[in-house]
Amino acid sequence: MPLAGNTRVYVGAESHGLYRLSPGANEWEVLTNGLPERVQVQGIALHPDKPEVVFAGTNRGPYRSSDAGDHWERLDYPSDGPGVWSFMFRPGDPRVMYLGTAPGEIHRSVNGGDSWQKLPAAMGSNECQMAFPTRVIGLAADPNFPDEIYAALEVAGVIRSADGGDTWDEVTGNLAPSEDTLDLHGVQCSAASPHTVFITTRQGPFLSPDRAGSGEWIPIQFGNFSEITYTRDLWAAPYDPNLMYVSIGAAARSSQGALYRSRDLFRTFEPVGSGITANSTMMAVRADTRAPANVFCVARDGEAFGSSDEGSTWTAYPLPIDAKEVRGLAVG
Repeated sequence: MPLAGNTRVYVGAESHGLYRLSPGANEWEVLTNGLPERVQVQGIALHPDKPEVVFAGTNRGPYRSSDAGDHWERLDYPSDGPGVWSFMFRPGDPRVMYLGTAPGEIHRSVNGGDSWQKLPAAMGSNECQMAFPTRVIGLAADPNFPDEIYAALEVAGVIRSADGGDTWDEVTGNLAPSEDTLDLHGVQCSAASPHTVFITTRQGPFLSPDRAGSGEWIPIQFGNFSEITYTRDLWAAPYDPNLMYVSIGAAARSSQGALYRSRDLFRTFEPVGSGITANSTMMAVRADTRAPANVFCVARDGEAFGSSDEGSTWTAYPLPIDAKEVRGLAVG
């Protein structure tokens, strides 16, 4: 059953492609107009006020579409700049944007993405040598204090800016030195809990209630709610400041994937609905902020699932066979 209303879904695959599910459709469209050949798409974001404006983070830099993905343009960003993995809009002022890359850098735009400037954000002293370079896998700002920005690093912990990105500090604290807890996958803040930072790691979720200023990250006993505890994407619902979705698996690469949510800011978690039988790690989850009943999630090996009833029941929307290493997701 197609999603209700005017919701569009965009999915990006690292190997490879950008795909769109249009309102009322059951089949994916491959988006190519203006994008590089065999494009790798790691991150996708929709403008918070204009859902037809879409940003794609690719191996060739940031691209933007002003017509819901029909046409794309590359933005003013260094031709040899690193691939883009994450985006963030400043709360209350979407003309100010941030993007994170791999190898790890953070860039800022003050003109809606037209041009970008690299910020002095060092990846810190906790970088782990991996088969891939350090990734700025997630960016978040406190809605109550939008100058407070947090970057989730895979695999290097957390850095923070208290001045909108002009300067950055390490706030990894007790997440180090374990690679399991330095391996971040998501970071979010909530209007319902000022100065609190929520993260997901290879070893489960954590939170810090003091801007991570003490370096004390409190582990959440996710094993009380799920047999598998590798937490991946974290998404805070802007329409409900107490609600957060978490995608999970048994490992980075696994034959299991599921979706959980917390309705009380990480105090408890519940599995979301029935009808999801994912055969790979669940990599991302989003809902349509204009139609919150429409929830979507994607798994690493090209599986995709949509719900039009807040996750009570699900429909499978398998991606084209070329779409593997699925990471990017936007819904709206």
